Amino acid sequence: MTVYTAMYAILGAIWTIARMRSLLAAQKNKEAAVYGGTMLLALVTGSLLLLDVKLPSFILPVQRLLEPIGQFLLQ
Repeated sequence: MTVYTAMYAILGAIWTIARMRSLLAAQKNKEAAVYGGTMLLALVTGSLLLLDVKLPSFILPVQRLLEPIGQFLLQ
């Protein structure tokens, strides 16, 4: 399982670096930063899931963030 995780991380990092270099060459700095941050989060989350680490649910924070907005819109 560790080999799968290492290969996932290595291939993901190579793909991310290559894509970011092409974005930076096209002078798309903001897009490269967003892409890099998103891929970093995805690689970390994916690696933890491959290692069978229990991750907390994302539902409660999102619900607490969006519920007041929904209540405001319903009024």
